[in-house]
Amino acid sequence: MINLSRYYPVLPLIILLSIVFVISFSEYWTIAIIQSPEVLKNYNFGSEAMVYYGGEKYRSATTYSEHHLALALITLSCIAAIVGVMEKCNSQKVFKSYLLVAVLSAIWLLV
Repeated sequence: MINLSRYYPVLPLIILLSIVFVISFSEYWTIAIIQSPEVLKNYNFGSEAMVYYGGEKYRSATTYSEHHLALALITLSCIAAIVGVMEKCNSQKVFKSYLLVAVLSAIWLLV
């Protein structure tokens, strides 16, 4: 049986990452998989205003969906890393898991 009290210190981080995963994967699912013309029209992909204020990810629907798929996979790997660190390490569990998430987040921001 899993001792859930070990996860209490990182539970807020796991919840936050889970929310980010759900939002980013739902965006990917809506834009890349379903591809509803009404939804795609509402996003105004490629317009100068969207690219200027939102960044290069709004250049096309493909770029936007790839960005959100990458974000979903990164957050899922962060959740898996936190759980893995909490299972394997006995000392400084919280510090190590937060450090790992910080490193993965920094890599994501640089890419």
